[in-house]
Amino acid sequence: MSIEDELAKEIAGLDSSFIDELYNLQIPDEKTNLSEVITLGTTPVSEEHSKEVKSSIVENQLEETVPNTYGDLHDAPVEYIEILSSGKVGETKTIPQDTVITSLDNLLFGRAPEVIREEVGDSFWNLADFIDKMPHGIIDKKIPGIGATTLEINSKRNSIIVFPTKALAYGKHSKHPNTLYVGSEIKGEKEKVTNQQIEEYLAKDGYKKLLVVADSLGRLLSIIGKNYKDYFLMIDEIDVLQTDNNFRPQLENVIDYYLMFPLKNRCMVTATMKEFSNPHLKTECRFPITWKYNTHRNIDLLHTDNVTQAVIEKVISHPTEKVFIAYNSILQIRNIISSLDEETRKECAILCSEASIKEAGEYFAPKLGDNNTLPARINFATCCYFTGIDIEDSYHLITVSDVRRSHSMLTLDRMTQIHGRCRKVNGILSETIIYNTLGYVSVMESMEKYTATLLNKAQKVLKVLESADTISQGDYTLTDLFAIIKEAIREKAQERIAGNELINLTRKDVHGKDVPAYLNIDYIIERTELYSTYFMPETLKEVLRKQVKIISYNSLNYDVSPEQNIIEKTNKDAQNKLTDSNIQDAIKYIKTLSTTGQLNDNTLYSYTRHCRSKTKIFLERFIKLYRYVDLDSLLHQLWEIRTSNSVVFKNLNNTVMYWALDEEHPFKVAIRRCFTLNRSYSANEIQDKLTPIVQYHLHKVLKPRKYVVLLKAVYTTSRTSGNKYTIRNENPRGFKEHTGRIATKENNLLRLFML
Repeated sequence: MSIEDELAKEIAGLDSSFIDELYNLQIPDEKTNLSEVITLGTTPVSEEHSKEVKSSIVENQLEETVPNTYGDLHDAPVEYIEILSSGKVGETKTIPQDTVITSLDNLLFGRAPEVIREEVGDSFWNLADFIDKMPHGIIDKKIPGIGATTLEINSKRNSIIVFPTKALAYGKHSKHPNTLYVGSEIKGEKEKVTNQQIEEYLAKDGYKKLLVVADSLGRLLSIIGKNYKDYFLMIDEIDVLQTDNNFRPQLENVIDYYLMFPLKNRCMVTATMKEFSNPHLKTECRFPITWKYNTHRNIDLLHTDNVTQAVIEKVISHPTEKVFIAYNSILQIRNIISSLDEETRKECAILCSEASIKEAGEYFAPKLGDNNTLPARINFATCCYFTGIDIEDSYHLITVSDVRRSHSMLTLDRMTQIHGRCRKVNGILSETIIYNTLGYVSVMESMEKYTATLLNKAQKVLKVLESADTISQGDYTLTDLFAIIKEAIREKAQERIAGNELINLTRKDVHGKDVPAYLNIDYIIERTELYSTYFMPETLKEVLRKQVKIISYNSLNYDVSPEQNIIEKTNKDAQNKLTDSNIQDAIKYIKTLSTTGQLNDNTLYSYTRHCRSKTKIFLERFIKLYRYVDLDSLLHQLWEIRTSNSVVFKNLNNTVMYWALDEEHPFKVAIRRCFTLNRSYSANEIQDKLTPIVQYHLHKVLKPRKYVVLLKAVYTTSRTSGNKYTIRNENPRGFKEHTGRIATKENNLLRLFML
């Protein structure tokens, strides 16, 4: 047996003994070997580029923490009047520009000390009252709305300010016409900013202020080129990147770019600071801002088993004043609106993203009203209005956390951010938090230990990937084989949250290197803690009371009325019809692209970015398979399984991949040799025949029932007496023609088949 054959069988054992050994590997301590974390993974495009990337990151990150000085905060020397111990006014003194300042606590800010000591009362202080530009490092501003973004926009330097969403970026741009918005189209407001427009703006005189959506940062930096170090990079709402990275994995690219900037030319800002698992960020300068005046929150806390009914009762309890309901579920929002009387429904609006226009229907509100007021009397808002916007209005705030869907469960930080949207003094007339509970949860003994476990798991996988690269380097005969090994190993770098979604623990950074997915790890920790917060009704109450004053608490149970059941079923059916309509639109678009010769990954991904979740899933499935099957057959099959789960798609995927294999591909030849048309086989016989084939070609050991599932993806079968399966013919889905074939030399089938 050749070395390739022996190694192929060993790869198949990754599900058992190999992984046990993998997890027992000794990984060097991160603190003393931080450079290894940076260099793990595949080799970048060129050795020269690799050295440049490593130098730009390691040089910055392995230095000691660089604190801020007065010169980092002020454009000119700061003068102050000394107050003597006797109370008399002394001489005027100047604070040296190199004086180290670690926070805004006890800082004179260029004002007389007695002014600083005064109580603020009901008004906010603004950062621009004290400093001329943002500090560098990780800025914990404690409370929202203190003018951090405006301060940097008005600073006397070139700035790139990154926002998690285009709504936030464009909203700030609208208030500051001297800035350039860099992001995708804003329907009815702004077309996508072109590269030429960016270049023209950069060529103008004066300080450059670029307000960029996180997804567009790479494009912007490629246009700026080597001069990027002349800019100050500010990432706003950094905690949103941690929270949203799982379903927008490109967000972590922002951190890669951030680490390339000089230490004094970058900062991250948030009012709700979380811990970072990324060791490179642990060495960043921390700059807290403590305010003598903080936001006082008096909360009515309501636990319920019927969120819809609880929200309805709270809304109608305010018959004349404005209401703002934060609820990240348009379907549930529609259920609530449908339950209101006709006159009240006329007073409703839904603030949500453009992708949800059809779901919101006649209630869709594209933006805030004049002077940043709420557009209606009763205003519902989804998550894109939870951070960053400024509401200059008075209203009753109702925040809803619904555990029935993961995306509508809210952290305490999100609740704080939602409250912070109000920029009007005493604008929050009342605040109510409505929530339900899981009733069960697996509580971790220690989040700190869990974080260490996740990091260790990621590092071990990366260490094996690095070893594979080292072993195969310079030996082209091993390249394909180790590509298979790496594919199998990456599958193991995942973690499941609460028995639900699988999260990747590793990723490829912007330089093509395998690295830990630190923001994903942050997300796992946050969600795990979140599930424990909604364990029982009293749990959230106890956690919340540490941050706010709970002035009332109730736990109310409601029967679900027949009327509510009818409304919910009607709206659910309407949503399903809308989803079908959106998918049909996507199918028409695909056919148009095919007819015009524009059907490719770029056009498809561009369209996908603007789609809702189920349409997006449909398109992602299409993108994976369209190279191999005729368009009509594939679109028909995908349409038939559009409401099915991932298991059904896996079976379709495997049918397509087997169909696409070249007729002489070793895997197809091996299958055909083992099974005869019109002959019947028991489940045990199928397992016995497929086990060595799957182990050799797909490097997997499957559960017994999975072998029958795989066979049915390859052949049309019929069930016979004696519980046997009769082989009828290949191509069980009836595909018409091949549009692409998988070559006989392709042996990394693990990246094609889904088992």
